[in-house]
Amino acid sequence: MSEGKGQEVFQRKLAMLQQFRADLSAYAELDHAARRREHYAVERLLQLLCEVSADLGLQLLRAHGYRLAASYRDVFAALRDQLGLPEELAERLMDACAMRNLLTHLYDTIDLDRVTAAIEPALEVYEEYAEWVEAQAAGRDTSQNPDEPT
Repeated sequence: MSEGKGQEVFQRKLAMLQQFRADLSAYAELDHAARRREHYAVERLLQLLCEVSADLGLQLLRAHGYRLAASYRDVFAALRDQLGLPEELAERLMDACAMRNLLTHLYDTIDLDRVTAAIEPALEVYEEYAEWVEAQAAGRDTSQNPDEPT
């Protein structure tokens, strides 16, 4: 894959992360009863946020020549260990993706209160992650060719 194509994919994934965050933020405005009624949408957005975040992490790892991780937990651990993702943020992302696994694989009965309570923490962790990813991308682009437009 060419660097141009990789950068295009990266920017598309970053835009998706921002869109999913914006979409989820609409549910933060709802009261508890309305959140419970909309739980399927909330569940799907939590799933999509985890997946696109891991995809972005894989893009960063690939761009830096690191081995690609096999699981969501491994992606965030590799970002922590190889690219300096803060420990606390890595742990919060791993926890957020554990929720994704629960929702996707139906390991257990889904606790709707837990799902609806995950909105604000998800918005916070994915905002922090988006900022970190953008900083990494800016550093990567600048270090490759400072004269090249981003």
